[in-house]
Amino acid sequence: MTEDDLLTFIASIGSVWALELLLLLKRDPGRSWDPESLVRELRSSSVVIDEGLRRLQGAGLVMQDGARTYRYQTASPKLDNMASELEKVYATKPMTVIKAIVNARTDKLRAFSDAFKLKD
Repeated sequence: MTEDDLLTFIASIGSVWALELLLLLKRDPGRSWDPESLVRELRSSSVVIDEGLRRLQGAGLVMQDGARTYRYQTASPKLDNMASELEKVYATKPMTVIKAIVNARTDKLRAFSDAFKLKD
């Protein structure tokens, strides 16, 4: 896995809240969580948790395990390896990971706003 692969993966997480959610679920992959428990554990809001779960499900990192329960399960071993590498980097260089997430969001916003600029 290259650094670019990891940076692309980090950017796909979308937010620091989603990252924290992913790492919480990954710590105990056999445990199923309902959104309310995740809100309490992360001291977050239901909107943030719902968005994070939706994003992580779409990325193939989390699966819905019951009517309203979720757990860490990746769609492939490669994704599991990427999540493990992300966990290691975040533990040793949290600001590097946070900056990568923020920069990815800023780049998307810039591209969106540039689409509406008038050309000379």
